[in-house]
Amino acid sequence: MGLRYFQVKIFNETKRVYIPGEQNILGYMYLDGKPSSGKAPVQKVTSNSSLKNFYSASPDMGSRKIVSTRVMELLEKYRTGNFIYLSCAIMKGSEIIDSFWITDVIHFDDQQVDFEKSKFELYESWVEKQVEGRALEFGRKLNTITFQNLEELEKYEKNLSHLSYIITRNLVLKSTCKFHLLFLRSFGIFDFIVSEELKNELQKQILDKGIEFKPLELSDNEWYGPNGIRKLYYK
Repeated sequence: MGLRYFQVKIFNETKRVYIPGEQNILGYMYLDGKPSSGKAPVQKVTSNSSLKNFYSASPDMGSRKIVSTRVMELLEKYRTGNFIYLSCAIMKGSEIIDSFWITDVIHFDDQQVDFEKSKFELYESWVEKQVEGRALEFGRKLNTITFQNLEELEKYEKNLSHLSYIITRNLVLKSTCKFHLLFLRSFGIFDFIVSEELKNELQKQILDKGIEFKPLELSDNEWYGPNGIRKLYYK
């Protein structure tokens, strides 16, 4: 039996601070695995809140995460080589805090997904009626779909219309996966994925304020839905 994994859902947000004349600023993180260049822009948090150890970066930064030095050092202890951590100043009120880091993902772990056990759905949409080139009515359907491997999924996605897309319902990693920290590109999940061991360590060190750990193998409905089990763990 393999490791158990969790998505790190971050509820702490930041806003970018725009400084006149600033240059060589880090931009949106494209999921191409290429190291970014530039300096991280200052990120602002609410002045009346306590500092957290995890933040989602401002929207112009894409799916980057911001972590404290303590978290960065712990993550590096469990795995190196898939993230670059760039210094990122946090503004809280008039105070500038330099002990934070923004992520740059340079290695993705999509090959670790077990396609036999994972579940996907195909959402298809098409134009049924249009007038003078303007779409007025659409057809829609949702069906279960399976893939043998990552290459098959990526090839299928390339041939979809811009109105259709694949939904990941349940995601399971291979039993042979031994990594404690992962990040994915192709499944609509852009959270840190951590092993149960790393989750427990984050909780033990009280680094988990403002975040939740969602079991990776559960669908959103199984976790958040009316009969979901999230309420057993979080208020």
